[in-house]
Amino acid sequence: MSMLPRNLLVLAVEFGAALLLREPDAPWIPVLLAVFVVGSGVLHGTDAEFTPRFLVALVAVGVAELGGRAWASPEALRTAGTGVAILLAVQTLILVRYSLRRPGRRPGRRPA
Repeated sequence: MSMLPRNLLVLAVEFGAALLLREPDAPWIPVLLAVFVVGSGVLHGTDAEFTPRFLVALVAVGVAELGGRAWASPEALRTAGTGVAILLAVQTLILVRYSLRRPGRRPGRRPA
């Protein structure tokens, strides 16, 4: 799977979670847990280890949470919208970095 389908998958899950979280009595624990699971699994098939997977998952949860807040109240739109934009940029950079690498090849290692 290339970078674009990975990014679109995470964005779709974050969008759906933000829609669910805009309600005040939304079940936020299962929604954010599902976002975390998808975020951590989206780099499957790459050479990404624990840190980048955890970072993508954590950023995905942040995007969903801030997106839900921004959607729920117009007053929070400006600050939450800025946070969402920053987190999406970080997430996209991580996904691009690890999706464009070939599996099994790490920088600084020479083939045997």
